[in-house]
Amino acid sequence: MSRVSRKIHDKRLLKLIGRYLRSGVMIDGNVYPTRVGMPQGGPLSPLLSNVVLDELDKELEYRGHCFARLFSKRV
Repeated sequence: MSRVSRKIHDKRLLKLIGRYLRSGVMIDGNVYPTRVGMPQGGPLSPLLSNVVLDELDKELEYRGHCFARLFSKRV
């Protein structure tokens, strides 16, 4: 959440994201707590991955590396 709060400054949105991350996951009708991370394929997954990848991109640029980030689209 600290990384997210560097990019997003709306307190209501940060609270919503935090609640979503702590809401748990449902597997076979049972809800299990989420202790670490974000489930792959969840609606927040692209947002949170871009927050982390933005920092990685800036570090690679700082070090003078040439790189390209490729995305694949699920069909």
